[in-house]
Amino acid sequence: MNFLRAINLFPWDVASEGADNCLGAIARLGCNNVILSPNYHRARLFRPRTLGFYNRPIDWCDFRPETSLYEEADLLPPINPDERCVDGCQQAAAAAKANGLDVIVSVIGCHNTTIGLKHPELCVENAVGDRYAFALSPAQPRVRSFLGSLVRDLCRQYRPSAILLDSFSFLDAVHREHHELMFVSPGAFGKYLLSLCFCPASCERLRREGIDPAALRSQVITLVQTAVSNTPGPRSPEAERDELTALLFEFPEFMAAARIRSEIVDELLVHVAQVAREEGVQLHSQSALLARPTSRVWTEGAGLRTRAKSCGKIFIQAHWPSAREAIHDLSWAATVLPPERFVLGTMTSEDNVASEADLVQRAVTAKRLGAAGVSFYNYGLLSANRLEWIRRANESTL
Repeated sequence: MNFLRAINLFPWDVASEGADNCLGAIARLGCNNVILSPNYHRARLFRPRTLGFYNRPIDWCDFRPETSLYEEADLLPPINPDERCVDGCQQAAAAAKANGLDVIVSVIGCHNTTIGLKHPELCVENAVGDRYAFALSPAQPRVRSFLGSLVRDLCRQYRPSAILLDSFSFLDAVHREHHELMFVSPGAFGKYLLSLCFCPASCERLRREGIDPAALRSQVITLVQTAVSNTPGPRSPEAERDELTALLFEFPEFMAAARIRSEIVDELLVHVAQVAREEGVQLHSQSALLARPTSRVWTEGAGLRTRAKSCGKIFIQAHWPSAREAIHDLSWAATVLPPERFVLGTMTSEDNVASEADLVQRAVTAKRLGAAGVSFYNYGLLSANRLEWIRRANESTL
């Protein structure tokens, strides 16, 4: 088995630098895979090599959808008005193959604010009735149908070696929205409770499994009210994790609800996996969107083993400020899954990687544990020096 060495590439960086230049540079870093993002979510990104921001106020499609594949094509966000970005993805795929690189296409799923704002009825609804525009509910049949069609469309447009699923699950209640403030926190367990979905489709599923949605909703409100009233002040991260686990033991109805959430995500993944098989494309998945450490990915609706049932490789999002913490996280994943089923994901930012030696240590440890590979994030967001660190990390795994 070839050890995967991948890096993410945005279409606007291809538009700025040119596909041949980008993919040639990536090949010289020692990568053998490039991860393209044709439907990235909204963001404002600083690019240190151009000294400018890329502003993405809409979850644009950086591809031209084949609308006949969708039951509801009007759910699709607009195509990026900058045609250079739209063309850039296709040009990058061709240039990757010319440089001997395999192409993985990353697909954003339930994290689509543009769709959420236009169709709030498709969003997660919390216990107090808030709709999370950034989080489509995977319990919704229309969402499941749309995401299956999206995967099919991108399989046909790019014929990649693999699709990498991103946010094909429930999301956390806290998502760093614009000026999002929480002066008084309900703690980790309270935030988890506020992520539980009570949209009509989720409530119907709860009822079908013998859980009263109204009673569960009332229990969530009572517990969150108690948590914010107590206001304990600064919390220990370790204690918060234990409180979240204890919640499931003390209130069996929440354990039952967690299992139902897992079944919902499992059914979405099974559906998408069938689409990928029909298109002859491998299917991989991120371990989670924001849940850290990896032992908490279940809070987004599905654990590692559930994801691994439908997906070949799980990209472990071990984004930590020290190699020691990242390796600890990776070791947990290797306890739950055979190591050849996971890839170490590394956000190579200042906040997450302090030095070249730190990055090399992570890559070497992943190889020693028997992992399938390493993945670095992200080509356009890194300085020339940090890209050189990636080259050294890749060399260390040869």
